[in-house]
Amino acid sequence: MPDSNSHSLVQSLARGLDLLQILVESDSSLGITEIGQRLGVDKSTAHRLAATLISRGLVSQDPDTHRYQPGMELVHLGRQVLDRVELRSVAKPWLRALRDRTGESAHLAVAVGPRSVYVDIVESGETLNVATEIGRTAEPHCTAIGKALMAHLPPDKLAALLGDSPLARFTPRTIIASDDLAAHLTLVRRRGYATDDEEFTPGVRCVAAPIRDFHGAVIATMGVSGPAVRVTAERLPEIGAIAVECAGQVSRLLGYRQGG
Repeated sequence: MPDSNSHSLVQSLARGLDLLQILVESDSSLGITEIGQRLGVDKSTAHRLAATLISRGLVSQDPDTHRYQPGMELVHLGRQVLDRVELRSVAKPWLRALRDRTGESAHLAVAVGPRSVYVDIVESGETLNVATEIGRTAEPHCTAIGKALMAHLPPDKLAALLGDSPLARFTPRTIIASDDLAAHLTLVRRRGYATDDEEFTPGVRCVAAPIRDFHGAVIATMGVSGPAVRVTAERLPEIGAIAVECAGQVSRLLGYRQGG
């Protein structure tokens, strides 16, 4: 078990994580006295830690025996991690195919709250390319990966994300009016891919298409970014079609069947 007394750790957080580890590794549910003994704390401290974890669904308590066990939220969180690992593994060959067929850097992104986050990248071999980093976040309203995700949000969530105030402007091409962006997202849904026509960074164009899980929900986007001198406005439909094809192959591997 990790050393909860290290000065580099937040002691209450470390003890809470220790409590989780104790419950996960135990063959049966545990009472508060036994938890306190294993943690080396008094019963009142053990109870506060357990109550905090119960409030987040990470621990549950049997109403009859009052004994504690791991909560179902742990299963949910673990499943999310596994899904993302699976997504990267399944998407990688098609990410490379997207890079090879377009000649531009290809990337995979997921939504984390209102932001889009890059989770995998295959860089172009061109001397002049558009590079990003895994873990970097992107603005949702002016990037292709963000718009490909936003376009498939439920109306209430989209309205909450857009709000009533003008959106942040990054270049003269950025769409800043919520009504204009909503209309643009209708176009994204109709054609099946999103574009960033120098809306976030001058001289850079991007294209992205949605990836769906077996339920049909959009869980990620796959796209490319490149200098505007190569990714010309005339090439956007061609690149969009390739992105849709590659993202569609990933969706099928994840169990999605159109019309199913």
